[in-house]
Parts: sequence; structure tokens; C-alpha cells
Amino acid sequence: MITPSEASSLIRETARMSQAIRANPISKEEAEFIKAVFAKGYIDKIAVEELEKVAKILKRWWYEEGSELAYKMFIYVWMLRAYELYGGGQREEGR
Repeated sequence: MITPSEASSLIRETARMSQAIRANPISKEEAEFIKAVFAKGYIDKIAVEELEKVAKILKRWWYEEGSELAYKMFIYVWMLRAYELYGGGQREEGR
């Protein structure tokens, strides 16, 4: 499991990497969505559903293009999702 500090580092790194995304092969809207999610800056401001949508986009990009950037971002996003679901990211009862 990762710590809150590590989760923050993953968010900053993913936000940095998202600046390199261009609209091909993913759509401009998908690229902007990814940037907007990580522009929030804190794990407690990002919903699990947003992380899952980002992961789906990145996975498709990785599978279709074999992009190393997409792969790395997918892994980071999946780690953040796990943190939200099973770790320190449980903000509300019932999550």
C-alpha cells in the first residue's frame, strides 16, 4: 500500500506527464479530461470514477499505440485508484 505522501507524489508526477499528452491517438476532450483530473492536485479531490475513466483512456492508448507514457500513467492511476479504494483515500463511510 502507498502512503498519503506517495499518493501526492504520484498525482504531481501524473499531472506533469499529462502535459505531454497530445490529441492523437486520444481525443482532445480525453486529453483535457485527464489534465483536469490531475490539476485538482490532491487525491481527496479526485473521485474513484474519474480515476477509472482516466485509466480506461490510458489503457486504450497504451494498447493501441504501445506508448510508454500511457503505460506509466496507467500504472500510476491504477495505484491511486487502489489507494482510494483500499487505503488512506477512504473519506466517507461506506466507500
